[in-house]
Amino acid sequence: MKQLFIIVLVLLCAAGRASAQEGLFVEDLFEGNVISSKIMKRTFIKGSKLQPYGLDTYKSLSFQVDEAQFHSVELLVLKDAYEVEDKTTEYTGDYLTYAVICLPQTHNGLNRFLCFQAKQDRGIWDVTVVYLRGTATVEDLNKMFNKR
Repeated sequence: MKQLFIIVLVLLCAAGRASAQEGLFVEDLFEGNVISSKIMKRTFIKGSKLQPYGLDTYKSLSFQVDEAQFHSVELLVLKDAYEVEDKTTEYTGDYLTYAVICLPQTHNGLNRFLCFQAKQDRGIWDVTVVYLRGTATVEDLNKMFNKR
């Protein structure tokens, strides 16, 4: 019984480290802890399908929220961007509406990016958050993606 408990504990610790490995504030968003998963369109892609784009991980979330929920998401993105020097941000009034944040590389030298876009219409925010990881550069991303 004691061995089973230790095995379960080790597996839980490993799972916790794997999810926290990204080390970002928006990880709570991707895990469904900030906005209900029921209202999010989630796309997670890993592996060889992304190779032509110089990526190994693509995670995106799209959702519509009210202003209070938008501020919660905006705050997480701003926290992740705070100490990063290489970033592009745009504001509409006091609201962050666009960001491409070049995050510190992974321990094995992969580039990481956090992208954010939001538009407001009649008090409802349409938000998209994307996390990318791979060998692609910000110049590669600019060629691949267009601002909407």
